[in-house]
Amino acid sequence: MEDEAYIPSPESLITTSELLEAIDLMGIGLIITNPHLKDNPVIYVNKGFTKVTGYQPEEIMMCNCRCLQGPDTNPEDLKIIKKAQIERKAETVTLKNYRKDGSHFWNQLTISPVFDQAGELMYFIGLQLDMTKEIEERENSSRRIRQLAFFDPLTGLLNMSKFKEELEKELQKGQHCALLRINIDRFRYINESYGEQIGDSLLLEAAERMKRMLGKDCLICRSFADDFIVMLKLTDSSRYEIHTYAMLLSEALRKPYFIHNEEIRSNFSMGISLYPEHGETASLLLNYADLALEQSKLDGIGEPYWFKHSLLEQIHKRIQIEKKMPKALGSGEFELYFQPKGSSSKTPSLVGIEVLLRWNDPEQGLISPMDFIPIAEENGFIIPLGEWIIKEACRLIKQWQDEGYPKIPVSVNVSAVQFRHPHFINVVENALEISGLDPCYLELEVTETMLNDPVVIKEKLERLRNKGIKISIDDFGTGYSSIHYLKTLPIDILKIDKSFIQETPVSEQDSTLLQSIIQLGKSFGLTVLAEGVESQSQLEFLAGSGCDLIQGYYFSRPLNRESMEQMLKTYK
Repeated sequence: MEDEAYIPSPESLITTSELLEAIDLMGIGLIITNPHLKDNPVIYVNKGFTKVTGYQPEEIMMCNCRCLQGPDTNPEDLKIIKKAQIERKAETVTLKNYRKDGSHFWNQLTISPVFDQAGELMYFIGLQLDMTKEIEERENSSRRIRQLAFFDPLTGLLNMSKFKEELEKELQKGQHCALLRINIDRFRYINESYGEQIGDSLLLEAAERMKRMLGKDCLICRSFADDFIVMLKLTDSSRYEIHTYAMLLSEALRKPYFIHNEEIRSNFSMGISLYPEHGETASLLLNYADLALEQSKLDGIGEPYWFKHSLLEQIHKRIQIEKKMPKALGSGEFELYFQPKGSSSKTPSLVGIEVLLRWNDPEQGLISPMDFIPIAEENGFIIPLGEWIIKEACRLIKQWQDEGYPKIPVSVNVSAVQFRHPHFINVVENALEISGLDPCYLELEVTETMLNDPVVIKEKLERLRNKGIKISIDDFGTGYSSIHYLKTLPIDILKIDKSFIQETPVSEQDSTLLQSIIQLGKSFGLTVLAEGVESQSQLEFLAGSGCDLIQGYYFSRPLNRESMEQMLKTYK
């Protein structure tokens, strides 16, 4: 027996008055217009419309909706609505509209035609959803990300890239100036003794003192870690006056810092160079101020130190490093260290490793990568050095796999100079072929700034990815790349810079921004990794926000080969 057709009882049907009441009480705005009357006027609005716009029904009835438009309403969006009306089809746009009181709101408007049984157009119905909160939160997050291209995320001072750009502008105008390069003495010990949170608070307070004393007319930069640079614009100031000013600044910075009930005292070293006396380019002046700063630290007398051409001996040292590097590579003085990557679970497990480079010089001992990597990139030595790193990383990972250790991927940092080399892909292919490592266990980390030249890198990234190699963006957020590139370039992993993690979850603003970046990465289907994780609370926040992987001291410090092998054994 076939099922009988369901025929609703009269009492179950909604009446016209009930329908109108339901429409009136909708949580969103509803508007109906009559396209058969001149100017397509409004013939009905519900209470949701009044709540969103502030207009009463009698104020809008038989009027066109353009009263909601204002100076920042996008004309292109209005053309979309007009076209939909002409073509008698549904369309959705998000407009910047204006309420009766003049305040703006973001209106997600969906218009739809209503036809009678004969297919003739009767009305247009518009649904209005107030998206102001969501859009402004998104804009604030995007603005914050853009600002990181120019400003240090901790102190709000200019970053090095923007500072150099502004300095060059002043020099091109012939502006006489003094560069003061300032460094906190033994800052590493403050971090080790009190913790990085106290150290960051000290940096922040030092930045505030400089801003208060120097005013808005001075360029101030946090170039890295505990290093600041100030540009003083000069008129006819003598060296004595500049030195006096530098001493006053130094005195202000040396005053005690009261942070979290701790009184911390710190000394500052300072180096000074002058334009045009000492040099006529930003690079020279910065280098000379840096040389003077180093001499100030060596002297240890707490006085600002002026650049002297005799300090160019430091350049000789740099030249010596350049000469030593090729021999050091041939002699096996370079070695790999390993930074483990963990899952974001309550008890993180080992899921990968990143290789780091160390140089053990027989005479000088351990040379910091900060001292030799920039030189290697400038003189081209990064090409053979980078090739050795990739080959050695692939060789070691394959060896460990053959010895029964867990099969986990290894990531290798690739500099822009290295990546742009015409034989880079051949180098990677050769390293995989010689080692026998499956490409799926190799990950190449590119810097975010490289994404600003997508035409150059897209083809190479696609060729590498097509071989099974994973691609990650390193230190995301410290530069600025169009979000469009995250969508169009072949990328697998988004590594969030540790500067976004440090104040999380204590800082609500930083936590919101971090969540936005995680959601951004996930929306593009990327694996998201957070760098610099140092506490259980940070791990829990990241896990709860959808972050996939972590790196940082909470999971493990960088390890030499022996220690890395011991760690691998625990995961057998």
